[in-house]
Amino acid sequence: MIYRFSSLTHMYSSASLFENICLLYHISGIFFLLISFYFKTINKWSLHGKNLFITIEEDERGHTYKFYTLKKKIDDIIISKAYFSHFYIVGLIVNSFLLFQDFIEYSKNERNGFYYISLTNVTLQIHLIRRLLEQLFVVRTTSKSFMHIISYFLGISFYVVTPFSLRHNDRIKYSLLTLFSLTLFVCGNLMQCDSHVRLARLRPQGGKKSDILYKIPYGGLFYFISCPHYFSEILIYFSFLTLNLNFMSSLNFTMVFLILIKNGIQTHKWYLKTLPSAYPNKNIYLKVKYI
Repeated sequence: MIYRFSSLTHMYSSASLFENICLLYHISGIFFLLISFYFKTINKWSLHGKNLFITIEEDERGHTYKFYTLKKKIDDIIISKAYFSHFYIVGLIVNSFLLFQDFIEYSKNERNGFYYISLTNVTLQIHLIRRLLEQLFVVRTTSKSFMHIISYFLGISFYVVTPFSLRHNDRIKYSLLTLFSLTLFVCGNLMQCDSHVRLARLRPQGGKKSDILYKIPYGGLFYFISCPHYFSEILIYFSFLTLNLNFMSSLNFTMVFLILIKNGIQTHKWYLKTLPSAYPNKNIYLKVKYI
């Protein structure tokens, strides 16, 4: 009895520590993202892909003062966008550990530990597996597809913290809200998968042609939304929020929402700047900007 009480006390103190870390991380991340809307340098550090490439090209115009030279050295620390797969690998490792730990712990005290495994973490696991497979076998990166090193570390840290932020070990109770959340999760994943396939088709597979920046995507939700892959990600994380209604999940959703809205704004500007004659098209009145 004393051992069990000590074990529970240790679990509670560890949970409180991780909760405080997650809280501090999300508040700091949200603050960083909010100021990135107004400060060009911080905004650039959070960009990736074509948005970062265009920004770098613009910054190559003549500046000679020392501060700019130092700033440019930091700005030039970029890596391939192919390393996006690291995010999902890290997320899967952390999330798998939590799921396994929960199952073992609750199986000791309950007949069926599955009833106490966090449903949010189960759906997150499915999402991470799908995103990793897409990144490895669907997404086509080019020599101009890269991200800033700060954006990389932000992504790694996000997928370390998110499994802890979404963890919820109360006994699973199925309701209309649960059904809505799971339906939204499935729809969001299907929409995102379709959008990523359409984006991948814009880049020829293999050869030097893969270095060509892709054209304006068409078909599916691209007829109605500027960035349906971002919009569907917002829906997926909103489903996590409705599955796990608490303050930490709301912070997690807010952070995802800000990241994707900011990327959507940059993508929308890229379309208008790079292909103004083709975008927006005649269906502009149906387009939802920035997502």
